[in-house]
Amino acid sequence: MVEELDLEKIGERELNARLQALTGNSHKVILRNTHARHNIAVNVSGELEIEVRGSAGFYCCGFMNGPHTFVTGNVGWYAADNMLGGKLVVQNNAGSNLAPSMIGGTVVVRGSAGSRVGYGLKGGAVIVCGNVGMLTGQQMLGGRIVLLGNVGERTGESMYGGVIFYRRGAVTSIGSNIRVRPMEPADVEALTALFAENAIQADPGEFECLVPRPGKQTYHLFKPEFTPREKV
Repeated sequence: MVEELDLEKIGERELNARLQALTGNSHKVILRNTHARHNIAVNVSGELEIEVRGSAGFYCCGFMNGPHTFVTGNVGWYAADNMLGGKLVVQNNAGSNLAPSMIGGTVVVRGSAGSRVGYGLKGGAVIVCGNVGMLTGQQMLGGRIVLLGNVGERTGESMYGGVIFYRRGAVTSIGSNIRVRPMEPADVEALTALFAENAIQADPGEFECLVPRPGKQTYHLFKPEFTPREKV
């Protein structure tokens, strides 16, 4: 069964309550006139197919657990925030802080994403087919980040766990407390499965990994410098 909801006629609280009520019955929901509305499909749990015809704003699919959501446009900051399960596919681009602290599920961005992709990632897989900004994978604890385009500065800064896959030569610079390692058979198998599942044309043999360094980690305290200004 397919149901359409017009977001010009429904508020976000009612929207997410309606989505939750439709879970578990093989429903598909099409959302129209989204106008980059914030908080779409937040805290929705269960089986449900959601198609966002247009763009979504901040926090799209935050705390989601189960639904498969397809966005035909862009998503704003914090998409898939603390997502527990399910799938988010973005046809165009994503803002900064994509999938922060995500616990499970899969996020696929067909275009590019901003800075801090997968900040504090705990599990699941985040795939960005285009370019990403600085500090991708900062302080991630687990899961996989797969980057097919160019990658910004300080990638993997202060990682505790997990793995970041990227094409050789595509990373501007890497962060502290991490190391580069070649692909292992399990890595090749995992990437092959992800590419096949998401119809991505890429060769795992072109990739290498960033992982945390073994042993005790060291950190550098940032001390800001203040420049006095004359009173006006």
